[in-house]
Amino acid sequence: MRNPSLQLQHKLTDFDHIGVYVKFPDHISASLSHSAWETIYPDSPNPDFELHRFFSLAVELVCLERCLTACHDLRVAGALLYRPIEELKIVDTVTGEFPRLVDFGQRPSTFLTLAQLCRTIVREMNQACGRGTVKELGDRLPPRDAGEILKFVTEKITAVIQMPGSANAEIGFKFCLDDCEVLSPIQQRSLNTLVRISNHPISWVVSSVGSFFDTSETFIEQQPLTDHDRKIVRLDLRTAEEFKALCQAVLSLRLYFAVSEEAKKAYEGRIEQFFPLDIKLGSRDINDLFAAIIDESESPYAKRLAVVATSLRAALRSRFKSYRRAYPPRTKDLPYYQTYVLLLSEDGEDAFKSEFGPADERRLLSGLDIFEDGAKIAWLRRKQAAALLHFASRLGFKRLAYGGVPMIAQLADGSVRDFLEIVGEIFDAYCHRHNINRETVDALDRFAASRTEVAAWMQERGIYNASTSYLSGISNRSELDASIVTKFIDGLGYFTANLQSNWHDPTTLGRAERGVFTVRFPDRTKARSNPERQANEDIVWNVIRQAELAGYIRTSAIQLGAGVKPSEGEARNIKFRLHHRFAPHYRFSHRGAYETVAIQVDDLAQLLDRNNQIDSAAWGQRMAARLGGGSGGQLDLDLSIGVDDV
Repeated sequence: MRNPSLQLQHKLTDFDHIGVYVKFPDHISASLSHSAWETIYPDSPNPDFELHRFFSLAVELVCLERCLTACHDLRVAGALLYRPIEELKIVDTVTGEFPRLVDFGQRPSTFLTLAQLCRTIVREMNQACGRGTVKELGDRLPPRDAGEILKFVTEKITAVIQMPGSANAEIGFKFCLDDCEVLSPIQQRSLNTLVRISNHPISWVVSSVGSFFDTSETFIEQQPLTDHDRKIVRLDLRTAEEFKALCQAVLSLRLYFAVSEEAKKAYEGRIEQFFPLDIKLGSRDINDLFAAIIDESESPYAKRLAVVATSLRAALRSRFKSYRRAYPPRTKDLPYYQTYVLLLSEDGEDAFKSEFGPADERRLLSGLDIFEDGAKIAWLRRKQAAALLHFASRLGFKRLAYGGVPMIAQLADGSVRDFLEIVGEIFDAYCHRHNINRETVDALDRFAASRTEVAAWMQERGIYNASTSYLSGISNRSELDASIVTKFIDGLGYFTANLQSNWHDPTTLGRAERGVFTVRFPDRTKARSNPERQANEDIVWNVIRQAELAGYIRTSAIQLGAGVKPSEGEARNIKFRLHHRFAPHYRFSHRGAYETVAIQVDDLAQLLDRNNQIDSAAWGQRMAARLGGGSGGQLDLDLSIGVDDV
């Protein structure tokens, strides 16, 4: 209602529901997770049900408070119609049905006073969890079935409200619950139960980060959440084009509402194209980055690669019609990564040497048949990022000329926020170059209104600054154990870099882009005889959990032991990798990692040991050296969507 960009896209009458947004950490105390319910209710056959009763009531009251406040605000704004007498009747009916609500304050008469009463009760519930007085408070709370109060009130409201000019017969309420990853497994189960039993006028949007949220288990026997009850949408599964379009729209909208009125009036196109990414940031591929290294390098090795790549281009143009189109006569584009991979390739597909020589150059030009084989071309594409890192490492280059929309999008790793922050650092570099104050509207006007591409070096500086600031920003996260999470990221960053860019190691190209880490936590029931090991496992698990919640790692799989409840501490396997945005800082692939590497809990515990601190870079180098010629499992990499030379 108050969002100007949303007003440009929708009217309230476009919706058949009222959206109610709830951010969990703002309303429900974390102390609720730490209450010992088996001690509070020792006679209960299942104390988890007592937690469910308490927690679900808190969720209902928070949602009800927001719902009542939204109805009042919409009515004041003229966006919702209902008679005052109906409001009074609804409130009176609610307090009559649940009389214990009134024990926590004055008897309410309006939506606003009932909302205030709900807030008061939630505050007392949070306070009781912190003070250990849950049982005393629990005896005062209104008895009800899970979801009953919220359903009762929303049904009454839906029956009397309507939107002006809307053809919708009944208006529902959609409760959008954010940051649900902070909930404990039992709280997630309780929330799933509320979702399972809900029907019109109530619907839910449950948002969480990472793979730790359980989307199926409920407190209803033999009735888990299924696809009939909910639809799971993974926002990190967008295609490259979908993600680019989303970033384009969000960035354009933000800039449009931040620039001056003169800049807005001067623009005549669609708002979502206000900042055209392709024009402003352009596109760079792996061969462009090879070219930047060769142009800057004085090494004969680099110049030799350029000579061989020129010869390969000429041979391809001479033999294949498709390559005549790929390399028009007046262009200077050269097949650098293709040349480099083939020069270092030996007999097998994954057998490579560390350097090439004259014999390899002669062999390359006599084996052009590979460029007629689709599988071989796909194999070459898979090696392109690894080839770039290998070549840069061989020549001692610590920075790559990153830039262009595709690479920035890949570094953002599916996160619009990260994309915006990277572009923000590019904007800072732009302001520094043009000597303008970044805090002024004029700076935004110039950055947005210019239709020339931002210089490559500005993009490179912004990308590297964004990568470094991402790491240094960990210390500003008050909810994290900053020093230990930084050590965790630092060690894995150097480990990944050594796996992917050590040119002395012939396996670097053979098993490209290693760095998806698999950690196995053994069955806790078998580790109780070793308290030190159990403590180390807890430290490592909690750091992984913190890093995922903060967005610093991406988990691709979490597996619990079969046939055992998660609360019983069975064996767990977790698979994760570092966020792509760390790639420039640590010098690993901007595409991230695709190949799995097993890592032991004890090794991570050694890295995180506060009492015997070790150097993160040395730990990463030692871990990579230990792998040596070991084997790894290859993950799927989709090569069919035009990531050709990205």
